[in-house]
Formats: sequence, structure tokens, C-alpha cells
Amino acid sequence: MYVTADAMIKKFGERELIQLTDNEAPYQDVINHDKLNAAIEEANSEIDGWLQGRYKLPLHDIPPFLVNIACHMARYHACTQAIAENSPIRIRYDDACKKLKSISKGEMGLGGAPAGEAAPTETSSNNVILAVGRRDFGGRGW
Repeated sequence: MYVTADAMIKKFGERELIQLTDNEAPYQDVINHDKLNAAIEEANSEIDGWLQGRYKLPLHDIPPFLVNIACHMARYHACTQAIAENSPIRIRYDDACKKLKSISKGEMGLGGAPAGEAAPTETSSNNVILAVGRRDFGGRGW
């Protein structure tokens, strides 16, 4: 689990989370933990999807920058209203996805992973095929 409700409250404050989650009548002026937990679960699941091809899950040590990424993703998923293209919430979500894409490609690492856990998962597409023999200039009798 990359993000928790406590991490969200520390990152964004209780007032913002109330605005994001307490948006249906009767308004309680408290955090709707059902909506917040659903957004958190969606963000955690999305991050697992990005990392599963490169890291053995679940991660034992979660780097703080990954918690930050998860917070921004959960915040995006908690938004129920339309989000404008230039909204800071959307921009930070898109940025988080770009970072996760870099991690999944191996361009960026998590830094806290023990040695050997950052290797790509072995699949049949990781095989290398070598052709033996001399083929100077295309091998057509040159």
C-alpha cells in the first residue's frame, strides 16, 4: 500500500479532502472515508499495474517520492467533478503517470529496492536469438 488516508491528510489537509469527498447531500462537513478509501485503492492498484513488470510486489520499503506520487493519483481519483486540462490536480496526476512510466521502462528507479529486485520480470520476449555463420555483404556470393 503506497498511500493511506493519514498520508492524504498530511499532504493536502483535512479541508481539501472534505471538499473532494463530502459532495453529496446531506453534507456532513467531514471526510467521506468511503469515497477517500475508494480513491486510495484505485491509486494503489494503478501503481501496482505500473510496477509489476519491473519490481517484485509488494514492495517492502516504499520510497517517499512514491508515496507522493500515490497521493496525487488518489487526489485525482477522488475528484468527482470535471477537471480542466490545466487544473493542478490533473497536471500532477499526468506527471505521476509519466514518472511511473519511466520507472516501468527502467529509465528511473525506486532507489530503495534491494539489489536484484530492479531487474525486469523474465518473459519469453526477453530472449535473444543469435544467427551463427558468416554473412559478409548479405551472403550472396560476394
